[in-house]
Amino acid sequence: MIPDSPIFLYYFLPVVLAVFYLSPLGARGVVLLAASAGYFFLADAAGLPVLAAATLGNYLLGRVIGGSAGLARKRWTAVAVAANLGLLAFYKYGGGASPLGTSFFTFGAIAYIVDVHRGGLAPERSLTRFAAAMAFFPKITAGPIARFGPLLPELGRPRPGLEDFRQGAWRVAVGLAKKTLVAGTLAPVADAAFGRATGPDMATAWLGLVCYTAQIYYDFSGYTDMAVGLGRLFGVHLPENFDHPYVSRSVREFWRRWHISLSTWFRDYLYIPLGGGRCAPWRVQANLLLVFALCGVWHGATLNFLIWGLWHGAFLSLERTGFGRWLDTRPSGFRHAYLLLAVMLGWVLFRATDFAVSARYFTALFSCSVEGFDYTWMVVATRQRLAALAVAVVFAMPLGGVWARWCGRFGDKAAAVAACGQVAALAGLLAASAMAIAAGGYAPFIYARF
Repeated sequence: MIPDSPIFLYYFLPVVLAVFYLSPLGARGVVLLAASAGYFFLADAAGLPVLAAATLGNYLLGRVIGGSAGLARKRWTAVAVAANLGLLAFYKYGGGASPLGTSFFTFGAIAYIVDVHRGGLAPERSLTRFAAAMAFFPKITAGPIARFGPLLPELGRPRPGLEDFRQGAWRVAVGLAKKTLVAGTLAPVADAAFGRATGPDMATAWLGLVCYTAQIYYDFSGYTDMAVGLGRLFGVHLPENFDHPYVSRSVREFWRRWHISLSTWFRDYLYIPLGGGRCAPWRVQANLLLVFALCGVWHGATLNFLIWGLWHGAFLSLERTGFGRWLDTRPSGFRHAYLLLAVMLGWVLFRATDFAVSARYFTALFSCSVEGFDYTWMVVATRQRLAALAVAVVFAMPLGGVWARWCGRFGDKAAAVAACGQVAALAGLLAASAMAIAAGGYAPFIYARF
């Protein structure tokens, strides 16, 4: 069970919302914990004991660290961090089935442990509230990685208001539409291009790569929108994870806009402790390469993911040299084209099943051959998919200001027009998404496998 599945949307979520809003304020945290345990059981029953053990272990270690000082505090912190990393390595890289959301709840736990060690967060005394923070079902599948500091107080006595419910419903509708109407429509084009055993022609390869570039953004940001929206429905504010990353003009800017909760995690808990940008230039570049190598390995224990991480680390290191200063003086169109090319070529490594497939795909991208593209254009590139691609390009840009200016033309009625427009759009998106779910096969979120 994933947030865009019929069983979640039509059965699980309505029941949980009803029980939550009918419960006394003091019991709502327990309701969310029970709902999270139920969600995890329905999605991955075999992994529930692992989550429970990780929750209890981190709760107890947090209490011990909070009550220790000096060398003992450092040792217990090292034990806790090593235990979480060991759990992640065992299930993610040991060859067995990984419990749902292992990468996300272990990183959240490490952040909690380190924050307690640094003294920035008091150890949580309530096991119920700590367990709710670990397992909160909107974020457990694929993040965002939420820091426990802001999360724990809201899970104690959640009190969502009317604005929370309105904004939450809107974000859920937008996220569901991103997944089903855009990412789901473009996925067959990318699959057809990357799935060819002998490699596609150049035109098909570029079309498939463009579609995958849009697919992964709308799939992952769609999940994040749903997670943030679901949190708002229950009075919990999860962190934003995307900020229109494809409008960036450098790889540095891209990682300030893409998967923000992961990039800030690596910044705060690895890059800065290694010295950050305060070291000698060669050390800063080495730190960036190390951090992004680990970022790649975090996604999966394959050569492709390692090279993908090093690919981004190399660009970030390069942008810390004179090249970065030169790039900053170039026209914005040139910088934007540079960023898109760097990111899109990196997605080949991310999407391909192994290095041999990615090598064939890179060859196809620059093969200067269009033989076979007529078949792709007639069979794969349908009008619906091309329309979805056009929508993806338009809405990858920040358009909130355009909507606000249009509503502003109505003067005193601007707020009413904006509200009515949002309600109409919400209903339309939900209806279209429901039809897409009913008509198409079920496809889990891309990041659910991480």
